Amino acid sequence: MKILFLSSIYPTPRHPGKGNINAALVADLRAHGDDVRALVPVPWTDRMRRRDLASAEPGVTYTTWYYPPKFHRHWYHRWMRRSILPAAQAIHRQWQADLVLSYWPHPDGAVAIEHAHAIGVPGVIMSGGSNVLLLSSDPRRGPVIASTLRAADHVLTVGEAIRQRCLELGVAPGRVSSFARGVDDTLFHPGDQVAARSRLGLPQDRLIVLWVGRMAHVKGLDVLLTAWRKIVDRTPLALLVLVGDGPDQSAVKDAARDLTDSVIFAGAVAHAQLPEWYQAGDLVVLPSRSEGTPNVLLEGLACGTPFVASDVGNIRDLLEPASQVIPSEDPGALAEAVSAALAMPAAQRRADSTHVPARGTAIESLRRTFSDIVERHRLGTPK
Repeated sequence: MKILFLSSIYPTPRHPGKGNINAALVADLRAHGDDVRALVPVPWTDRMRRRDLASAEPGVTYTTWYYPPKFHRHWYHRWMRRSILPAAQAIHRQWQADLVLSYWPHPDGAVAIEHAHAIGVPGVIMSGGSNVLLLSSDPRRGPVIASTLRAADHVLTVGEAIRQRCLELGVAPGRVSSFARGVDDTLFHPGDQVAARSRLGLPQDRLIVLWVGRMAHVKGLDVLLTAWRKIVDRTPLALLVLVGDGPDQSAVKDAARDLTDSVIFAGAVAHAQLPEWYQAGDLVVLPSRSEGTPNVLLEGLACGTPFVASDVGNIRDLLEPASQVIPSEDPGALAEAVSAALAMPAAQRRADSTHVPARGTAIESLRRTFSDIVERHRLGTPK
């Protein structure tokens, strides 16, 4: 099958760690025989900082996306559409997709669905969390998100909570389904903690709490730093390692200036290198304000590392004996849970990695869904 993946949530020369889950999805689909090309809108602000947008990855096209930063966000799809149309048309002239796939309903998904219908193929949106769970309630952006979801030939949600929200927004039941991403068990598996720390240059005598993700308000890093001050008072050997970057990186670093002895900023890390970080950690923490089914937690569990996370989205479904959920935006509860987890004997502080779904199985299920969508579109069968 020929699939055009159209989304800004994808690694770029400036942000190589952005959208790793989508790069992995594209790679998996290709490995299973699909011809997948990616069209990645890159914000013009990134282009100013790094002019080279040439892709070292075959089948990936970067194109500059112009928009007014922080203004009229409900119109961002219009700016993205105008910016990327020449690149999208050029790809179509040379190569005709059977299906257009996007991640993130707005603005990415809105543009992808418009392009899919313009070239006469089905359009599919994947949603992983806050764009549907939080932004759909925005008085200006919400109606655009809802209409985009309803216009899609199919919506794939990472977990049941997002699927239910899509139904509330008017998406027909036959056009929305949840799916599990799965984890690549050839990469993510338990390993030697001492060896992993040695390779990464991390201390052997500290209790390491790992956060992995994109530094944005929805991820609750402000809550984490507030809680961390209480945690280090109780557990002086605790060390917080933040893996990732994002729009709030400078603000987070400023907020952590007084925590230089107990907080490390590791920066963006390529997806293939993440297993070592999970293996090196004692605990994964995720105090997000909104999530679907976070790959971060699945990957950590697959490596035997338990978590403490906000009780949002589908996170409760991932619980196993060594992991905990706490209320969102409650630094006191977060500090209590993390401190209690770190106080456990090391043998008890290991997660059950056996129940994490394998990625190969998840990809095959996804490919069957895509084939069904394309066939239904070809036959004109009602959804």
